[in-house]
Amino acid sequence: IIMSGKFAGIGELLASLSGRVFLLDHFHPELKGEYSSVAQNFAEDTYQALHSAIELIKKYKRILMVQKEDKEPLERYDGLKIFSAEHGFKHDYISVTLGRKIQKGDLFIVVKDQDLVDLLKQAAAQKLVPGNDFGIISYNDTPLKELLAGGITTLSTDFNLMGKTMAELINTKAVTTVENPWKLNLRSSL
Repeated sequence: IIMSGKFAGIGELLASLSGRVFLLDHFHPELKGEYSSVAQNFAEDTYQALHSAIELIKKYKRILMVQKEDKEPLERYDGLKIFSAEHGFKHDYISVTLGRKIQKGDLFIVVKDQDLVDLLKQAAAQKLVPGNDFGIISYNDTPLKELLAGGITTLSTDFNLMGKTMAELINTKAVTTVENPWKLNLRSSL
């Protein structure tokens, strides 16, 4: 079982492995039909999550995707760009929140917990309230995010189901690609 991430040229490396190979978490379209996989659809999941919360999001003026290009799937930003074009939002891509002044009316979509912490520290320094002055959506739900700052809205795949689905794929002979479902957990930060 390989968590292939967003690495380019992964096909050659996988071909050099003996035995059955399974891909987990990140889908590589060029490998469809060659390996079984359970993966997130980062672009579609991001788009659908934002679309499902449009009534809460429309109070914001600009949406900022916060993630490092070299480490995280750019497809998340693709989903944001499509959503922004459809609904007339300004959008931007930034790699960190540290040292960045928060503008009222901004909605931050953060991947790394450190960026979330830096954002909340900056909000406290500026006396801004998440969900009122600006918004936050964080990837990957945790119990702490339920409590932090009155509750952080999260977009998360179902990791338990991902594991169960992978176990089922291992027990079948067919080569199958399964998109793992996501959930938007609405909390006060939005």
